[in-house]
Amino acid sequence: ASATARDAAGSLYERVKRSSLFGNGLLLMLVGFLGLFSGLTLQLQDFVISTYVLLFGLIMCAFAMGLGQGTIRTYFGFMYTSYGQLMFLIVAGNLAWSICWPLGIVAAAASNVHGFYAWKSGLGGETPGLASLRRWRRAPGT
Repeated sequence: ASATARDAAGSLYERVKRSSLFGNGLLLMLVGFLGLFSGLTLQLQDFVISTYVLLFGLIMCAFAMGLGQGTIRTYFGFMYTSYGQLMFLIVAGNLAWSICWPLGIVAAAASNVHGFYAWKSGLGGETPGLASLRRWRRAPGT
C-alpha cells in the first residue's frame, strides 16, 4: 500500500513539474504574441525579440508535452541537462523583460525561477525539471 501511495505521489510530482514548464511556455508564447503587435508601430527590434520569445515558448511547451522528442533531442539536446535548461530558460525569460511590459516581467521572473529550480533539482541527482526526461533516458525495451 505504501509503494502505491509513493508511486502516486511521484506521479503527481512529475505532472506538476511538467505542467509548470508547460505553463511557463504558454506564458512566454502569450508575451511573444502580444509583442508581435509592436511590428505595427514599426519597432523592428521588439518584433524580432517577440518572435524569439514566441518560438522559445513553443519549444518549451513541446518539450514539456513530449512532442517532437527526436527533433528536440537533435537540435536542442542541451535541454536534457540541468545546465542547458537553466541557460535556455534564463535566455528565454530575459528576452521577455523588454516586451509587453507588465506581462513580460512576470514571464521573465517565472522563467528565471523555473530555470533555477530545474538546475537545482538536476544537481541532486533528480531528473532536471521535466517528466518527459525519464522516457528519454530509459534504455530501449525497459
